[in-house]
Amino acid sequence: MSLESKVILVTGGAAGLGRTIAETLLSRGASVAVCDINPSRLETIKDELLPKIPIERFVALEANVADEESVKALIEKTVAYFGHLDIVINNAGIMDKFDPIGDCDKKMWDSILAVNLTGAFLVTKYALPHLQASVEAGKPGSLIINIGSTASFSGLTAGVAYTASKHGLVALTKHTAGFYGPKGIYSVALQPGGMTETNISDAFAKGMNVEGFKAVKEVHPKMNNVPVDHVARYVAFLTEDGIGQSANGSCIVFTGNWPEA
Repeated sequence: MSLESKVILVTGGAAGLGRTIAETLLSRGASVAVCDINPSRLETIKDELLPKIPIERFVALEANVADEESVKALIEKTVAYFGHLDIVINNAGIMDKFDPIGDCDKKMWDSILAVNLTGAFLVTKYALPHLQASVEAGKPGSLIINIGSTASFSGLTAGVAYTASKHGLVALTKHTAGFYGPKGIYSVALQPGGMTETNISDAFAKGMNVEGFKAVKEVHPKMNNVPVDHVARYVAFLTEDGIGQSANGSCIVFTGNWPEA
């Protein structure tokens, strides 16, 4: 189905899974804004996509989803550029270093929760008036998709901070679905498994908690990677008219059966 009438914001969209989601949505006719905190990644995606995509259908914006004023500006710039906003993909996220609670310092805890959970809260909060305006204008399909993880439902596939943040994202999804679903704004979480074509390794640039990582591997020795393009295509499917309403409140496991069901 064509998404020509949709304006979609993808956070953390300049590389990895976010970029694949953005390109998939663009290929189906949507107009897409991506944001990222990394200026060089933003320049790269602009240089590579704008020669192929009409400028009126794509914009790349620098933003820090953990900062309230930055998020306000992001939403305002997106709506000013396209005239409206229909769908939000809360994809921005950072990984911890597999630290259990005894080893996790507060700085790490705060930074992970700020991006992964507070970021989704802030983007959703400031996008909501525009999503509601889209509903009131008679456009179906206002939707928030939160990108969760196996750590959204498993207690030991990451460190404590990442696990808490992704569990919290499920609660954010379900509460939003329950309150705003009757108003025509739907909320869904997608919980993909391990993906190799992402920026997750950035978190390990200064090492990882070896004991924490070994504990994860002992509990889950086998890992089935999920291709990022499969996740992106599922996101695109959810943005089709009517699908978000039917899936409202769902937390969809998309893991290649890892950890085993």
